[in-house]
Amino acid sequence: MRNVRHLSARGLAVLALATYLAACTSGQPQAGAKPAAAPATAPAAGTSGAPGATAGAPTAAAPAALTHVRISTARTASDAGLDIAVDKGYFQQEGIDPELIPFPSTSEMIPAVGTGQVDTVTVGPNPATLNALARGVPLKAVLDTGSFRPGVQYQAIVVRKELYDQGRGHELTDMRGMSIAITPPGKATTSACALANGLQRVGMTLDDLNIQPLTFPDMVPALANGAVDSALMSEPFKTRALRQGTIVSTVPTSVLYPNFALGLIAFSTDFYNNRPAGKAFARAYVKAIRELLDARAGRLGDARRAELEEIIARNTGLDAATVHDMELPGFNPNGVPTQEGMLYCYQFFRDLGLVPEPVSDATFASLWGTDLIEEVLTEIGRVPES
Repeated sequence: MRNVRHLSARGLAVLALATYLAACTSGQPQAGAKPAAAPATAPAAGTSGAPGATAGAPTAAAPAALTHVRISTARTASDAGLDIAVDKGYFQQEGIDPELIPFPSTSEMIPAVGTGQVDTVTVGPNPATLNALARGVPLKAVLDTGSFRPGVQYQAIVVRKELYDQGRGHELTDMRGMSIAITPPGKATTSACALANGLQRVGMTLDDLNIQPLTFPDMVPALANGAVDSALMSEPFKTRALRQGTIVSTVPTSVLYPNFALGLIAFSTDFYNNRPAGKAFARAYVKAIRELLDARAGRLGDARRAELEEIIARNTGLDAATVHDMELPGFNPNGVPTQEGMLYCYQFFRDLGLVPEPVSDATFASLWGTDLIEEVLTEIGRVPES
């Protein structure tokens, strides 16, 4: 199914040509007659389809046109629902022709939706999203792409095993003065915002730590060679470091900031207002997420789990064994995004001077388009979220 990324436009052209040829060959045109354009819909029942057609003969209905949707992706495990829905044909079954468009980071997706280059983006409570809202970029947050729900271990504070064995870094309160790696640019990240919330609960601030901006891949060797004491690390890098035996995972982000949003799928205004297409997209996405959660919980058998993990591996560039072993984001089986953290991080980044222009309460209220997924859930039903 992955070829829809590259051939979707061509595929629609071929479909239109096939429809045209079918119409032309249903009867012999009169000499010199100008060929008719392919009909947008099949002829109504009981009417003749073309000159020479037998009265009352059944006429094949033309395939319904698919709605082309341009979907931004960062090619991470948070996009697992999108990848599964594309690869297993769930979008196509709902009348959606998906085109996955990779971006190096979520920060680069937002300008693309503002200029109409994509229909959906993955956003979070970060400066890029908040500054876009301040500039008036219209977004509608509709679906969940993972949150730090209770028990989720996708991201956590990890401590060098040598230090941990010496009794350091077991709790937040005994990390004072330790160096900690956070993805660049350090404080200006959602990880730092969540960490700040956890530190605040125990009477500490980020200034009590020595923050070292490092990418996730660079954290693994930095911890192994002692360049940093700890890190706020996400999968799959946490699993890789654990396999090496160089770290101990201590406090997960789900404890630092319970239910903190990892990411949200936001629709462009035009796509959000196209209610049939938007709901079709949501139905396919929720179907994929529920299948993944059931498979990981052992309810669908080893073969189904392996199939889905292979899809994730193929689209993230990871090996299937790593996908099998690592934690996944805390996906909501009903697709409903959590609103936790957006206002907290807004004030956090405002205080740091990273969101110069204010975002009004009305703008925050208009951000949420969860009424769409709620409509879908009245049709397909809810499932338990625990």
